[in-house]
Amino acid sequence: MTVITLSTIGFGEVHPLSDAGRVFTSVLIVGGLGTALYSFARVGQAVFEGEILSVLGRRRMERDLKHLSDHYIVCGFGRIGHHVAHGLAREGLPFCVIDNDPTLADEMRGDHFLFYLGDATDEDVLRAAGIERAKTLLALLSSDADNLYLTMAAKELNPGVQVIARALEEDAIVKLRRGGADKVVSPYEMAGLRLLVAAVRPTVLEFIELLTRPDFDALTMEEVPVCVGSALEGAVLGESPELRDSGAMIVGIKRASGELRFNPTVGEHIGAGDTLIALGERESLKRLGGACAQRG
Repeated sequence: MTVITLSTIGFGEVHPLSDAGRVFTSVLIVGGLGTALYSFARVGQAVFEGEILSVLGRRRMERDLKHLSDHYIVCGFGRIGHHVAHGLAREGLPFCVIDNDPTLADEMRGDHFLFYLGDATDEDVLRAAGIERAKTLLALLSSDADNLYLTMAAKELNPGVQVIARALEEDAIVKLRRGGADKVVSPYEMAGLRLLVAAVRPTVLEFIELLTRPDFDALTMEEVPVCVGSALEGAVLGESPELRDSGAMIVGIKRASGELRFNPTVGEHIGAGDTLIALGERESLKRLGGACAQRG
């Protein structure tokens, strides 16, 4: 009788019921159907709300991506891309991540990263990530061929974007540079050089690691561009009061022509378009940045 009742077949009673049996059956019908309807409603609500939240979240993400400008695009959220994205977040720089693995969406969403799920070599995906307005693109995909194609596509859509590409094979370094990459990094080569320095000059490596630690505020290294009309335009390195008051130490100058001058003398002139490589506390570097910024 329970099976017949809850399955809503109800073709008849197996045996005659008393009044108490009919009351029990009525309660069973109401309770069983109510429980079933409630269960279906909860499941439907969960599915519906999940879809709605997914759509709203995707639209909000696309809207935020459209407002990005002068930002970084991290293509590939693997082991290297993971560290790069978290480093950009610690620096407070605008960026977004592109990856085609949907299983990484929850992690990126939990980290509050702007991201776009898709193939980074697809021009439509690059446009959605704001490649035309981007400052730098990091090609960190799993193959050199994909990074080469991505580099060429990014340069075609935005010739002014800086492309930093990862190379797994040695012969890919030349190809990526020919394809338009501004900088090519080989993780294996860098790891080898770092191990060599650790073995031969361990104190030097300790000092470098200390400068690059995000939680070390006592001393850090920064590059500061000199803008047109700034207080340091046309100044002499050893005679500028703004530079002296900043408290930062200038360890190198990259000229607007691309020439690098290490350990510059006090008589060096600073011009607009130069980039100062400075060492000092964060507050000192902020003051230096203010002196290098355009006035007014």
